Amino acid sequence: MISFRSIAGVFAVSVMLAGAVYAASTKTPDVSDALKQWEAAVESRNIDKVVSYYDKKAIMFPAFAIKPLTTRAQLTEYYRKVTSNPDVKVEITETHPRQFGNVALNSGLYTLSYTQEGESIVIPSRFSFTYILSGGKWVIVDHHSSKVPLEKQKQ
Repeated sequence: MISFRSIAGVFAVSVMLAGAVYAASTKTPDVSDALKQWEAAVESRNIDKVVSYYDKKAIMFPAFAIKPLTTRAQLTEYYRKVTSNPDVKVEITETHPRQFGNVALNSGLYTLSYTQEGESIVIPSRFSFTYILSGGKWVIVDHHSSKVPLEKQKQ
C-alpha cells in the first residue's frame, strides 16, 4: 500500500523539478543587452524603437533639457531632436550594470557625437538607467544623462 508520505514526497519532488525547468526556460535577460539595444536604436534614428525601451511611466532627466520628461510625447519629441542629425552616434565607453531581482541599474559614460552645420560635435556624457523587468524584457523607468564636467585646470 502506498503511504501518504510517499505520495507527498513524489509530489514535492515533481513541484521542485517543474520549478527548475520553468526557471531554466525563463532566464532573465542580461541588463547589459538592454543598453546595447537602446544605443543601436538611437543610432538607427528609429524614434518609435527608442521610445519602446521606456516604460509608459518612465521619467527622463536629459542632458539637453531643463525639466524632466514625464510623458511618451515628450520622450518622442526629445529623441526626434537628438536623431535629427543623420550621423548621430552613441559610443558607450564604461558601464556598471547591477541587478536586484526585477530591478536593475546601469550607470556609466558615453560619448554622443554628430555633425551640425558642417561642424563635428562631440559631447562626453554620463548616464544612469533604472530598469524593471516587464514582459520578459528590461524597460527603462528612470534615465538621467548629463555632460561630463570639464576638469578644473591646475593653477
